[in-house]
Amino acid sequence: MPIGPENPTWKKLYEALASLAAECGGPFAFVIDEGNGLWCVGIADQGPHTMTSHEDRAAERFYQNEMVPRLTAIRRGTRMEVTKVDGDDGYVASSFAGIYAVVVWFDRAFEPAMVRAKVRRALPEIKALTLALPPSDGPGYDEGAAKVRA
Repeated sequence: MPIGPENPTWKKLYEALASLAAECGGPFAFVIDEGNGLWCVGIADQGPHTMTSHEDRAAERFYQNEMVPRLTAIRRGTRMEVTKVDGDDGYVASSFAGIYAVVVWFDRAFEPAMVRAKVRRALPEIKALTLALPPSDGPGYDEGAAKVRA
């Protein structure tokens, strides 16, 4: 069963991601795992909800372009830091807990160094909230997520 706004921890994660996106000047931020599980998408200046088809497609592009080529390294615990400023998709991403990444998305120019600093400051809260969520049993569920929580 997917989790959403009825779960207080998910709601706090949504608010943390939406706040991070707004603070960085991006339209949204999300947490994705190495199995392509999209845990939460926080949309700047919007209340918690799960109808995020545009953002889901962006997360899929991020997963295919950035995570798939690095899956072996990510699964071995290599930290991933990615910044993309060229082209239609712009983002700053940072991995955590061995299998997750937090991504702030942009549809316009942004200051990468400032965004990376804000992501670093927000990461402890985002990590704690993500790890406090119940395991997903839907698409993208991976045994690695259960191991991280154990």
